[in-house]
Amino acid sequence: MRFAVKNWQLSQLFLSDTGVHEVELETKSLKLRCNCVGFKNRSSCKHVRFVRERMDQNGGVYATHVSTKAPAIEANLAMHSPEAFRNLLINYGKIEVV
Repeated sequence: MRFAVKNWQLSQLFLSDTGVHEVELETKSLKLRCNCVGFKNRSSCKHVRFVRERMDQNGGVYATHVSTKAPAIEANLAMHSPEAFRNLLINYGKIEVV
């Protein structure tokens, strides 16, 4: 029996009235999910809509904005591991406010 391994990767952090929320992208299917209460209740939220709109504008790609102050070694490690990519975004990524 084969098991489908899903690789969820952090795409964007959002600062909202209810806290900091994370939108993740499943790398194979391009499905999105968020850790906010709205998404958990309705499987939809303003954070996911924001990311999806940006992906549609950019031909299916979500451009993350990372500070040029990020060390090159961390940026290189981030290309190989979802955990390292998450750490890079948390430490050096742009946080959107919606």
